[in-house]
Amino acid sequence: MRVIVKYFGYLSDYAGGREQVVNAAEGSRIRDVIKLPPDVSIEDLVILRNGRPAKPDEEVQDGDTISVLPHISGGQPS
Repeated sequence: MRVIVKYFGYLSDYAGGREQVVNAAEGSRIRDVIKLPPDVSIEDLVILRNGRPAKPDEEVQDGDTISVLPHISGGQPS
């Protein structure tokens, strides 16, 4: 099945581009189709599946778009 994975921020440098098409095996999970630097935990990222929040152990479906973003923090409190 075909899954599109989009990387944002420094993650795109590690993955080799902002977008990749992955041929995933039946039963693959989100954690199986994304590339992460060894020092980054998947639990420290924001993951979206077709624009909605997702968990790393969700199964992917043909045609899914997975977006992987680093946490963004900072700014001033209100």
